Amino acid sequence: MWPAAFLGALLGLSFLALPTFAADTLLTLSPRPNVSLRVLVDRPAAPIGSVVLMAGGDGVLDIDSQGRIGSRLADNHLVRTRSLYVRAGYAVFVPDVAADLKSTHNFRFGKAYAQDVAAVVAAAREEARPVAIIGTSRGALAVASVFTRQSAVLPDAAVISSGVLMGNEGKGGSASTVGDVMEIRVPVLLLRHRLDSCRASPPADAEKFKEMLTGSPRVDVVTLEGGGPRSKTADPCGSSHYHGFWGIDDQAVAATVQWLAANMRR
Repeated sequence: MWPAAFLGALLGLSFLALPTFAADTLLTLSPRPNVSLRVLVDRPAAPIGSVVLMAGGDGVLDIDSQGRIGSRLADNHLVRTRSLYVRAGYAVFVPDVAADLKSTHNFRFGKAYAQDVAAVVAAAREEARPVAIIGTSRGALAVASVFTRQSAVLPDAAVISSGVLMGNEGKGGSASTVGDVMEIRVPVLLLRHRLDSCRASPPADAEKFKEMLTGSPRVDVVTLEGGGPRSKTADPCGSSHYHGFWGIDDQAVAATVQWLAANMRR
């Protein structure tokens, strides 16, 4: 754990009350000189722990100085359900991508990105422990990265929903190709929808990925049903389809927080 004084000096924390969501604050980290990393933060009065929510896609939320999300990922499953985690008792951290990495190729495979995610975990740890990192879809790469590409600050549990877990998915990679996933030594939940038809996240891949997590003390696969898609033209890999748990957000969050309560070390 990083001491509070060191964390503040290193990251340059600043908070700003947001007009759009009364409970949200904007946390600005400075992981490198002249580089900003914006994080939306929400918290209950007495948090029982913290969750770091990693959006899918490229993870770029384009959070502005007023805390408004400027990208299509505003409707991402984890982004749109952040208030449900607060209601469940968790302080919530939803990070953007650092400004200097947004235009770079395959940044999730680099050490700088892993250290940025770790910086958010460190900030969450200062707020309320224990800390779980939760990634959905291509956010699975962020989860793998923080364990395999750095070791300074590690979460206490990991959850991946509708994860891009196996194979190389063209040049975009997957959680299994970020690094040695045997380095993940915390409990892991793999949450999936039985009818997920996104070609990058077939439900059967959860079992294959589970077999690779030999360093984890516990790996559970939970399968949900029901909900979505929102329309006939909805993208099978998008937030408004089975892949994004459309229509069953409450079930997906409930399954996650119940698992955290039973398995995240304190």
